[in-house]
Amino acid sequence: MKIRDKAIEIIAVAYSLVFIFQATFGLWPAHVSRGLYILFALVLTFLINPKRKSETGTVVGITDWVLVVLACVGVGYYILEFGRMARAAGIPLTTPDLFMGILTILLVLEAARRSVGWTLTGIAVVTLLYNYFGYLIPGAFSHRGYSVNRIVSFMYASTDGIFGSVAFVFSTFIFLFIIFGVFIKNAGGGEFFIDLAKATVGRFTGGAGQAAVLSSALLGSIMGSSTANTAVTGSITIPMMIARGYKRHVAGAVEAVVSIGGQFLPPIMGAAAFLMAALIGIPYTEVVVAGLVPAFLFLASMLFQVYLEAKRENIPGIPLAELPDVWTVLKTGGYFLLPIALIIYIIAAGYSPSRAGIAAIGLTFLLSLIRKKDRMSVARISSTLAEGAKAGLVMAVTAGIVGIVVAGIALPGLGMRFSSIVIDLSGGILILALLLTLVASFFLGMGMNVTSAYLLLVTLTAPALSRMGVPILAAHFFVFWTSQLAVITPPVCLSAYVAASLADADPWKTGVHSLRMGLSIYYIPFMFVFIPSLLGIGEFHQIAWNSFTALLGVLSFGAFMQQFLLTRNRIVDQALLGVAALALVFRGLSTDVIGFSAIALVVLLQLMRRRKMAVAA
Repeated sequence: MKIRDKAIEIIAVAYSLVFIFQATFGLWPAHVSRGLYILFALVLTFLINPKRKSETGTVVGITDWVLVVLACVGVGYYILEFGRMARAAGIPLTTPDLFMGILTILLVLEAARRSVGWTLTGIAVVTLLYNYFGYLIPGAFSHRGYSVNRIVSFMYASTDGIFGSVAFVFSTFIFLFIIFGVFIKNAGGGEFFIDLAKATVGRFTGGAGQAAVLSSALLGSIMGSSTANTAVTGSITIPMMIARGYKRHVAGAVEAVVSIGGQFLPPIMGAAAFLMAALIGIPYTEVVVAGLVPAFLFLASMLFQVYLEAKRENIPGIPLAELPDVWTVLKTGGYFLLPIALIIYIIAAGYSPSRAGIAAIGLTFLLSLIRKKDRMSVARISSTLAEGAKAGLVMAVTAGIVGIVVAGIALPGLGMRFSSIVIDLSGGILILALLLTLVASFFLGMGMNVTSAYLLLVTLTAPALSRMGVPILAAHFFVFWTSQLAVITPPVCLSAYVAASLADADPWKTGVHSLRMGLSIYYIPFMFVFIPSLLGIGEFHQIAWNSFTALLGVLSFGAFMQQFLLTRNRIVDQALLGVAALALVFRGLSTDVIGFSAIALVVLLQLMRRRKMAVAA
């Protein structure tokens, strides 16, 4: 191994160990913890990621090493001098403070350009320019403008910008669960979850696709990244679907979409779920409980759409002879469910997610000792720690760059200004405000990752939705869900591209088909706003009934998108299913009756048509 590669591995292992140590023995002061998190991220990004898109592989030149040294200087200065700078809050930064702040901001921008692309980096640059030149902008967005000293003080010499709450949540909660996901995968858990899904649903129509849905949901919840989930499970499920008759781009699309499901599935939801709890100021357990019914609706939608796709294309289930026995699977690998059960227990008991994460990592290591082929030697533990650090690298850089954007929105009070503009543009009509948010989410999804899109959108739009009467939890869930479509929204749809490469399919066709299948991710969130009981708000009988009607709405929408129910849909069927899906978004007896009636009429018409076809045959 080259010295360069060895250095990367050592730093990556140290990165994981530092935050495992912190979770085990207690938090360091906030500026130390957040500073180290960003510092490791900058160093690894400069060592691993190329300077230019035309470069491939690990390209480390003199420039990269210089940037590594500068990152150590800039962030190290912040860690050492934070106490003095904090005590001097309100007083202009000294010349060395200002220089180090500007240096660190530039380093974060460059790291973001390398790891997450130009879109988010460009937004951060525009935000900084807006903070300085705001006095030149006419209208509602105008402000008095801030000096370079004030901007740098807010972005660097505080726990607001680069080293703000986003870095805190990522370093204390999310990073640990990313490491846990890699641990359980390398301990043999990935194989277990895929076999379990095949054993339970593989025999049904389109069984290969059904297995992809369940295995991706289970693994996605643990891994915390839909793109990583696509790569890990897709390497098995996509060839399996193609072998059973799914078209290549369809198999890729199914995997890309269902890999998002893990972000919705408790107990370990996506990174944005942890941020949601921090931003609203509620325990993470409340977010988990609120996410139960929505996760069920998403899984039902995906299973139903995959089933309809298979029925339309006459794709059978996996032959029983090729399926593992469910009891054998549980007997040989069922212990991999224990870390998930432990996480649920610890979080339900009121302890922090970081404690749950560290306990799950420890238990997974012990479980790896059960089977000889899965046992983790020192070398294997080291490589797993390094893999976990690299898997969390994009998240860490995102924490720094999004910190700049969020702070840049907060400094001139842009969030409240934008909130007023949304209300004005929508004329105070809630459905229009939701559509504006959805459109913004769609376009943001073309250029940034899910967590970035959520943070930016929720900062700008949640206050507006809240002022229009939407419960704050529902407003955040609406943005959380709509931002998830980022990874399958062409032309920048990372999960779809990964799936397309695994399927050897056309990336554009895969992206378009995945977007079509995934539109329920835009449909379901409207229910959160108009039927808040789906988030556990209200009495049990209301939650139960509304969950049932929402399920019918989701199934109607799935049949509408697949243009198939019992037979291929005709225009009248599509119209009725559209009416049902629309009516069941809302709460109320009249809309429920309309939805039920439309569904019943479609079923009746298609049964009559099938009978005629059978008689004619």
